Amino acid sequence: MIFNLFNKRKKMEIKLEHHLDSIAIPANLRINDQIKKYREKCSKIGCHRPYHHFAFGQSPFSPPAEIINALRDNANKHSYLPTAGIAELRKAVSDYYNDVFKLQSQARQVIISPGSKEIISIILSVTEGDVLIPTPSWVSYLPQALILKKQVQPIRLHEDSHFKLTPALLEKAANNSSHDQHILILNNPNNPTGAVYTEDELKALATICRKHNIIVIADEIYARTSFDFSKFISMGKIFPEGTIVTGGLSKDRSAGGYRLGIGVFPDNEKLIKDVLIVAGSTYSCVAAPIQYAALAGFSRIEAVEKYMTDTARIHATIGRIAAGLLNNIHGVKATVPYGGFYLYVDFNEYAEELKTIGLTNCANLCEHLIEVEHTALLPGNSLLLPEDDFSVRFSFVDYDGDAVLENWKRENPSSEQEQTAFFKAYCPLINQGIQNIERYFSQVAEGRLPVHA
Repeated sequence: MIFNLFNKRKKMEIKLEHHLDSIAIPANLRINDQIKKYREKCSKIGCHRPYHHFAFGQSPFSPPAEIINALRDNANKHSYLPTAGIAELRKAVSDYYNDVFKLQSQARQVIISPGSKEIISIILSVTEGDVLIPTPSWVSYLPQALILKKQVQPIRLHEDSHFKLTPALLEKAANNSSHDQHILILNNPNNPTGAVYTEDELKALATICRKHNIIVIADEIYARTSFDFSKFISMGKIFPEGTIVTGGLSKDRSAGGYRLGIGVFPDNEKLIKDVLIVAGSTYSCVAAPIQYAALAGFSRIEAVEKYMTDTARIHATIGRIAAGLLNNIHGVKATVPYGGFYLYVDFNEYAEELKTIGLTNCANLCEHLIEVEHTALLPGNSLLLPEDDFSVRFSFVDYDGDAVLENWKRENPSSEQEQTAFFKAYCPLINQGIQNIERYFSQVAEGRLPVHA
């Protein structure tokens, strides 16, 4: 009787914030969960064709042994820590950025957070102004701004400027804002295009930032994946008074699941204090063992530095070969990356054919590619592009990272022929996935809705 009464109890109405209704779970996370489930099902029942996963950007390598060992050795540390991070880690990060990126920071300007997403979100929450987002962009910048009820100005980038933000585009965006301060999110190396800014390009942008009071969130999480790191320049060096540099462990040190990010702030006591107010009121502090693991990651240990150099060379090789294969497909254009592990791929030459066969937007196309070719790409609408723009992000990390790194160090392929052979031997899912895309669009070119082979 009691059980029946409990089941008949009226549900309580819970009123929710309506501005969240237009925001979806990030597509990269949703598709990643989808492909994981498909692969798990295939492992149980068997599939005649594998799934090719190019929709999620996660470094495929295990973290350096020095970081793993530091995490294990400090697993007994369980106390709450200072919200800004332990003093020795803040100093290590400051020293690292001063030495490697030529910044001029002090430890008090560093804040440790649970992932770079968190620190970017908090920065947006404490700073005034419209958020200027160059597009195509990373998937989470827009949702973060909308959650905080910020006004967003997308700045559409173009192929003729190699998908880099130009001073003219930035000035136009600043003039379109009614605020006297603006917030630019500048991702370098760029996700999804792989573009890397030169020193002269950053100086030209800094001139506009100073003129129009633009605060820069320099998302440089991929900095150490730059294929020619000797040429990488941090915006924090060019525009130190107005730039907050963000980074972490996830991309170059392959520890995304550790959830540790960093922010290197201008010497602005009030800004840092406000960020710490929000941080202390939300996450309190980053987990103690993770901070001590990060200390190994930012202490310039020779083996960790070599690890980052080796993995960046692998990304460079695979990215160059994948871009070449995609550009060899009729009607397909892919960017050639200079950092990170992404390509930006344009299928718009087939736009009319895709619409004619019933695929009216990029999300439809990507869903159909998974169904027909078991090949997952991140649709352009997730990159802050119009729904009918048939451009996607292609993440070229679908391989066994540990096996690739071990064989890379043993074989050390140097010539183009050796590297191509290495790619075909150790990255079969990428090679076959690109063949799947070619087969798919050969059918689209014939005016046919592609079918499962």
